[in-house]
Amino acid sequence: MVDSARLSLKGIAIVRATLYRNISTISSAPVDSKEYIGQSGRHYSIEGVLQEETFPLRRVYLATAGNQKFILKYVHEVNFKDLQDLNNRLRGGANYVRLANDTIPEKSMFVFQYFADHLLRLVQKDLPLAVTKRILKDGLRGIAELHDQDIVHTDIKADNVLIDWKEHQDGIVIERVQLGDLEDAAYIPPGSHMIGKQTGNWMWRSPEAHARGPVNKPSDIFSFALVCIYAVYKRVIFAVGEEELNEGVEPLAVAIERQISYFADEEGLSGFLEHLGDNPWVPIFEVTRDGFNKDNSRKPFSLWEGVDEDFKNLICAMTNFDPEKRITAREALAHKWFEGA
Repeated sequence: MVDSARLSLKGIAIVRATLYRNISTISSAPVDSKEYIGQSGRHYSIEGVLQEETFPLRRVYLATAGNQKFILKYVHEVNFKDLQDLNNRLRGGANYVRLANDTIPEKSMFVFQYFADHLLRLVQKDLPLAVTKRILKDGLRGIAELHDQDIVHTDIKADNVLIDWKEHQDGIVIERVQLGDLEDAAYIPPGSHMIGKQTGNWMWRSPEAHARGPVNKPSDIFSFALVCIYAVYKRVIFAVGEEELNEGVEPLAVAIERQISYFADEEGLSGFLEHLGDNPWVPIFEVTRDGFNKDNSRKPFSLWEGVDEDFKNLICAMTNFDPEKRITAREALAHKWFEGA
């Protein structure tokens, strides 16, 4: 049995409602045009709205060009050039990252290839472990490609692992896996960190991302470890249902408590606090650390029952509380658990 703090079916419903979009749901909401023309000269016919929000402005459309499907995504004008630069930096060397196929500058839109599914939803099928490993390894390859170029994704989560698959007589066949949604990604030169931004979704976020930095490549690795746990055990371990909250307690406080409970040992936590420096979140982590006692004991992932030992070793290496001691994406790809995937 995996750790007793397992997510209920109701909890999974909360996650589904909170996280991202269901890409199979298409709204008939009006759009400002039925056709857009990309810089490539390709004409994109709008088939439906996947996301439409006014504040902050968010537009995601399903479109077709010829017999192909595409995703058109609005990016704030301030970020347009930065995302374009990231795509150009990766182009030619990234096989496991979804890059833009085209742009529509006058609408501040990027055009991406359409994927039929994402890991958050596909995992709810009864996937063979070999298929799950293949998906995770390809997603990790995408992280490695980013990190090779000193790009940090900052928003690693299960629904950003995009998948094309088909169901054959012998089961599900994975055709393509890529890491998507680079809108919040950042080029961070060696020796630098991102500070001051609480990056990513709180259920998949690293401890240092909760504290608004310093964030760098190890933050992606921590988040990807949570994706791995979800993929293998169908549990978002930091999701918090309303029934689990005492009055006045925020879900984020519970998530941080679980992070320390599951993944922090004395040495790792000490290194983490040193990593934060004079960060105002230090007292929050210290108070949470000191709240564990015989009536509220830690539940280290390393001691969870029913977890494959190689998988346990991989996850513990990716979630070392000290960011400086987490393994890299390339080191994780070489881990024994991924052999043969």
